[in-house]
Amino acid sequence: MTRMKCSETFSLLSIAGLTALAMLMAVPDASAQGTPPPQLNFLLPAGFQIPPADQQCILPGERLNLQCILANDPDVKRIIAEEAKLEAQALAAAKSGKLDPYHQVENLGKLEIFDPNLSVNKNVACSYCHDPAAGYGNGVSILSVFTGGSSLGSVPITVPGAYPNNRIAKRNPQSYTYASYFPPLHYNQSQADFYGGNFWDGRATGYKLQNSAAEQAQDPPLDPEEMANPDSACVVWKLSQSNYKFFFEVVFGVGSLEINWPSDVATVCSTPKGAASLGGNPTPVQLSTSDRTLSNKDFDEFAQAIAAYESSDSVSPFTSKFDYVLAGKATLTPQEQNGYDLFRGKGSCNTCHLDGRSSTQLGGSDTGQAASLQPLFTDTTYNNLGLPKNVRLPWYSEDTPDQWGFTGNPLGFGFTDEGMGLFLDGYYGAPPDLDWGVQLPQFEGKFQTSTARNAAMAPYPGFVKAYMHNGYLLSLKEVVHFYNTRDVYPFPVLSGHCPSGTVEKVTCWPMPEDPNNENTTIGKLGLTSEEEDDIVAYLRTLVDGYKP
Repeated sequence: MTRMKCSETFSLLSIAGLTALAMLMAVPDASAQGTPPPQLNFLLPAGFQIPPADQQCILPGERLNLQCILANDPDVKRIIAEEAKLEAQALAAAKSGKLDPYHQVENLGKLEIFDPNLSVNKNVACSYCHDPAAGYGNGVSILSVFTGGSSLGSVPITVPGAYPNNRIAKRNPQSYTYASYFPPLHYNQSQADFYGGNFWDGRATGYKLQNSAAEQAQDPPLDPEEMANPDSACVVWKLSQSNYKFFFEVVFGVGSLEINWPSDVATVCSTPKGAASLGGNPTPVQLSTSDRTLSNKDFDEFAQAIAAYESSDSVSPFTSKFDYVLAGKATLTPQEQNGYDLFRGKGSCNTCHLDGRSSTQLGGSDTGQAASLQPLFTDTTYNNLGLPKNVRLPWYSEDTPDQWGFTGNPLGFGFTDEGMGLFLDGYYGAPPDLDWGVQLPQFEGKFQTSTARNAAMAPYPGFVKAYMHNGYLLSLKEVVHFYNTRDVYPFPVLSGHCPSGTVEKVTCWPMPEDPNNENTTIGKLGLTSEEEDDIVAYLRTLVDGYKP
């Protein structure tokens, strides 16, 4: 299949001195939904066993029957049960009348995050993709292994013989933890770099609410691959029907949700985003001008409450062992200390995952006091690490219309994820600051530097966690080994096609999905295997919930 990049589909046009984004017509190679990517030499992660309940869900070619996974997987059942309990706790707190205003806003966000009724089919909550027990990332082990952590959306695909048989996201969900501390996206002229924003590609800029986390919260409810509501007003309508409507109005005022809804609102709001019957209309719920204004206000407040919960001690508490070390209340073990020394030295980790100390990679020493006692372990910038394409992503096969007439990925396996390049190139529509478009050549292929906090958090021993935007790496050991040896064992092949005599992710790294703007400060760090293990041991000290 011919490789087609999104920069070939979208172009920047200069019109009357303004930068505008226009979509060009492009016809990808013909392919049918269910056409698999190249055949894999697929090895399960060491120690991972497919749960017995999931055995029936494995399809030829190491693919998953996603509807079967939803019905049978033990992690899916755990998440639904645990998060229903959290929703019930939040509702009880809302009804108690004992919350002060500060905690009322947080609690409303908690009610919203754990509410599956806010999706088009009332079956997917925000938290189903962001499991608290997994550090608010993907909490389904088998999805890490087979889909790169990409999570299932609200809409099943019922086209006979279709693979996948459920709409599914194109990326591994980024963690919620500490996301509220990321500033609105801005371009730093002196550093010639973007800082802040939310999402792997920075598209949740926060420009309107000046809150990137709040803007991020508005995206999944309207994403056709996720919660798939066809209109933001549908989210507001569902809030007005919820058992916590009273509490929304406690927080944001009596009458906040009193909108004159049209008689067909239930029908419209049960139609998934992207359905051909909607004709591309982004606001199919017919409201008066005043009601639309109130609905938009409610949708902003819905998002602000979620951002408040994400900044709460339930999500971003700064209670890791390392936090207590900074407070003088805990001590690192010798292995953890050596890992920390490597983290801010030979490993070059803290040049992006800022820890409040200087880097000693190029020499010198750092013996002073920590410059920050609550470091975020990210600089919030964007990098292309040269990560290989994860050929297992089911999203590559969403290349023909589903029963609603929606095609998630017309380019199929020819799609290249350009990260921030997609955002700047107009994949999601014009960026809010049109001047940013000229930075596209310098940011194609770059993804946000996530916090290292809670990267090691898992719901139970043996859980397989997907890392990076496409979930290609399945353990912290693999992550550190990739940083260490990317340029030691490079091969011009796709994943699954490493040469005989090599082992993928050990002595063979397939070629980068997008070679543009690759970070060259990593790739050949010279760490021993034991030193890699020491860095992993240190990363485990960044998991919240430590008891000194």
